[in-house]
Amino acid sequence: MQKKKQRNLNSLGIKSYTIAMDKKLKKYIERYDLIENCTSYELLPNGGMIVLINQDTSCEVWIENEAYTLESFQAILMNAYEASVHIRSNETLNLIAVRFRGAGASFFYEEQMDTLMQSPKEPIFIEENILENELDTYFKNRLKPSKLPFNIMKIIDLLDEQGSDYSIDEVLAIANVPRKILDKMFNLRTGLTFKTYANLAEQSNRSS
Repeated sequence: MQKKKQRNLNSLGIKSYTIAMDKKLKKYIERYDLIENCTSYELLPNGGMIVLINQDTSCEVWIENEAYTLESFQAILMNAYEASVHIRSNETLNLIAVRFRGAGASFFYEEQMDTLMQSPKEPIFIEENILENELDTYFKNRLKPSKLPFNIMKIIDLLDEQGSDYSIDEVLAIANVPRKILDKMFNLRTGLTFKTYANLAEQSNRSS
C-alpha cells in the first residue's frame, strides 16, 4: 500500500502517515493512520471509534487514566472518546489506527457493539495478525449491511456538515422513528450522544 504523508502533526510534534484506502470503504472509515518512529503518540478524538492494530512490540494504551497493554500483533476496538487516547512504549511504536466515521465501526463490528457499550471505557480485543497490506480486504470481508430501520450514515453526514448547529428536526425526518428510539440506537452505534458527536465532528473539521 502507498503511504501518503499527513499534513498535520499531533501535539507531540510526531509525524504519522495516512495509508491509501479503497474508495468503497471511505463511507465508513475516515482513514488508516500508520504510527511509527516514536515512543509515544496522542490519538485526538474525531467522534468515531478506533481499531488500533499493533504491528510490533508491546505498548500501553491510556484511556481516561486507565492503561491497557497491547501485545505484539494484537488489535483492539475502542469506543469514541471525548478526550485523547495516549499510546506509550519503551521501544519504537509501529501501529495502525483505523479511524471510523461516526457509526462506521458498527458496519464491521455489529456483534461487538452491545459488549462495548456495557463497559464503554474499556476496549475490546479483536482478531490478531491483521496485516497492513491486507487492510482493505479484511474490512471489505467484514462489511455487513445495517439492520437499523434508517440510514444512520446519512445522519452522520448531516452532523458532519452542520456540526453543533444541527437541526434535530432534520435528523428525525431522516430516521422517521421516535426520538427515544433514535437516541438509543445512535448511542449504541456511535458510543456518543448527538450533541457530543456533533461537537467533536466540528472540532475535528476545524483542526483538519
